Amino acid sequence: MLVKQTGPDHNKAFVVNVCLNSNVIGTGTGRSKKEAEQMAAKEALVLMGYEA
Repeated sequence: MLVKQTGPDHNKAFVVNVCLNSNVIGTGTGRSKKEAEQMAAKEALVLMGYEA
């Protein structure tokens, strides 16, 4: 879920959360939505015990 989008069009920053059962289990930031989503997913996988 996209939490925050900041910065001018040429220098955006995105913050994304991964939620499971209404709990945030991963947060990622990046210069693109895709990068932020991948960082959040990686954090969530590590938290759940998977090697990412």
